[in-house]
Formats: sequence, structure tokens, C-alpha cells
Amino acid sequence: MTYQSKHTQIKSPKEWYNFVAEEYWKYHTLINSFDQWLSKRFFPRGKNNLDIIDLWAWDGRLFPTLKNLNPQRYVACDIAEKLLKRHPWTNNIEKIICDLEENLPFEDNSFDLATSFFVLEHINNIDHLFSEVYRILKPGGRRIIGHFIQRREFTWKKNNQEFKIQFYNHRIQDLEAIADNNFFSKDIFPIEEKGYTIGHILILSK
Repeated sequence: MTYQSKHTQIKSPKEWYNFVAEEYWKYHTLINSFDQWLSKRFFPRGKNNLDIIDLWAWDGRLFPTLKNLNPQRYVACDIAEKLLKRHPWTNNIEKIICDLEENLPFEDNSFDLATSFFVLEHINNIDHLFSEVYRILKPGGRRIIGHFIQRREFTWKKNNQEFKIQFYNHRIQDLEAIADNNFFSKDIFPIEEKGYTIGHILILSK
């Protein structure tokens, strides 16, 4: 994975993540330490029987962290069917193919916690997504978002081919305004590395 490319094909997130489904696990180590830090600081503590939805669940990269919350319901939602099939399967996991640009196939007030990591850069209509997540959260429910600042596309390589994934560069100021417009209360924490802000954690509560 690099930033440099020439005459590189642009793939949709659905196309790309289905294409790399069998080898996406190689990238887990890049962000495992972040997941551990995140779970210690921002995930609910001392709560059991939560209904959790992982929006853009990939191949279950975040599942080892989320299962420690002992949810009574866990829904893994992703647009890439081949990637989602590689998610660890247990009896209490629901795997749902869904497009976060569209209406989410869940009832109102269904979940205590919704997570989204490394996702928003793939979504054009953020306002609609925030509205849908607000709808499916229970009163008092929480959405936790990990959003990294990415000013240009990565170039990915597979089988001697180079591709970029279509992405949208959402500013944190715009995300704050959209959260306000959709009635969330919010806390925002910068992610810093070597003195630079490289992203943010957004905690949105209904």
C-alpha cells in the first residue's frame, strides 16, 4: 500500500474489498494497537447484554474487542459480501450485507452501541448515514467513530495491478455540524502522533 501511482484505476469500496477479501487480514497489525487503546478508553464498561452493530465490520477485525463487551446481540454489517463471509461465525452473530449510503435494514431503537472505524472516507452522504444511525440507536445509545485524516487515496497493489479506492475527504468541522444537525450530543478527541493530529474519535450519543 502506497500513496504514489500513475494511471491508476479507481474501484468502489464494494469492488475493492471483495477483491482483497482473502488477504485483508495482512493489514490488521497496522491498527491492532489502536483498537486496544480505543477499547480501554471509550467502550462502555460494566455493562452487559448490549445490542451492538458494527457498521462496516470488514472480516471481523474489531470483533475480538467487541466480544469482550459480552453483547446479547451482535450485528456485523458490511457492503463487501466476500469480506463479511470471513468474519468469525458464532451462533449469536448476525451478518448483514448493507450499503451505508442507503437506508439501514434495521428497526428504530434497536441498538445500544454502533461502531464505525476507517469508514467515513468511503461514504459520500454522511448526513443520511448519521440520520439512519440516530434512528436505529436506542435512547441513550452511543455511536463511536474512528476517523483518520486522509487527504489523498492510498494506492493498493495486487497481482501486479494498482488500484485506488474511491474516497471522500470529510473535514472534522463538517462532521461536527452534521452530528449537531442530527441531534447527537458529541465528544471529540484528537488522535495525535509525533505532535500531529492524524484523526479523531467521535463519541455521539442519542
